[in-house]
Amino acid sequence: MNVLIFEDEKHTANRLIQLLKEIDGNIHIEAVIGSIKEGIEWFRSHPMPDLIFQDIRLRDGICFELYNAVEVTAPVIFTTAYSEYAIRSFQVNSIDYIVKPYSKGDIVNALEKFKRVKLAFDPPEKKLLEEILSRNSFTPRRRFLIKNGDNYVIIKSEEIARFISEESVTTAVLFDGRNFIVDYSISDLAKQMDKTAFLQINRSCIVNIESVEKISSWFNSRLKLQLTPTSGKEVI
Repeated sequence: MNVLIFEDEKHTANRLIQLLKEIDGNIHIEAVIGSIKEGIEWFRSHPMPDLIFQDIRLRDGICFELYNAVEVTAPVIFTTAYSEYAIRSFQVNSIDYIVKPYSKGDIVNALEKFKRVKLAFDPPEKKLLEEILSRNSFTPRRRFLIKNGDNYVIIKSEEIARFISEESVTTAVLFDGRNFIVDYSISDLAKQMDKTAFLQINRSCIVNIESVEKISSWFNSRLKLQLTPTSGKEVI
C-alpha cells in the first residue's frame, strides 16, 4: 500500500512512519510533504497514492488550499492538533479525523476503517462513470419561495444559516436573524441542499458550514457546535 504523508514537523512525521511500519510492513511511504506548494507539484507529477495522512496546518497555509488547486481522489486520514476543522474535512475525501497527540491504537483504527471503505474510492471505468453522472445529475436548491403573512418572500440558500425541526415544524434561520417556516422536513432538505455547503449534523438540524464559529469535544465522541446567529439551545 502506497501512503503519502503531509506533515511539516520532522519528528512527528518520523513517528507516524514508525507506527505505520510497525502496524503493516507492506506499507510504502511515497513521500513526506511539508507545504501546499510542494504538495501541488507532487500530485501533478506522480500517480495517486492509495492513502493520504494529512496534517491540516502546513508551512505555507491550510491544507484545504491544496485540495482546491488539484483533484485528489485518494482517501484522506486527517492528523491534526486542531479539532475545529472537523466539519470542513468532510468536504474532502475524509475517512477519519485524528486529533494529536494520537496513539498507535488511533492509527490502527484509522487503517481498519480505510480497509472497510476502500472500495468506495475505487473508481469505475471513466466512460461508465460519465454515464452514471449524466443519468443522475444533481442540482442543489438555490432559493426558497416562502409565504410570509399575505405575501411571499424569496430566500437564497446562502442566506440560510441553519434549518431546525421542532415538533414537526421546520424553520429556516437566516444569517440576519430572521426565521421562516419551510414546508419541508429535515430529511427532505438534506436531499435538496448543496452538500458542499450544508451538513446535516443530527436528526433535527442542518447547518450551513459558514455558520460554524467553534467546535468543541462533547460526550460519547460527539461534537458541540457554536453557531452564528447564536442558538438558545446546545447544538450537538
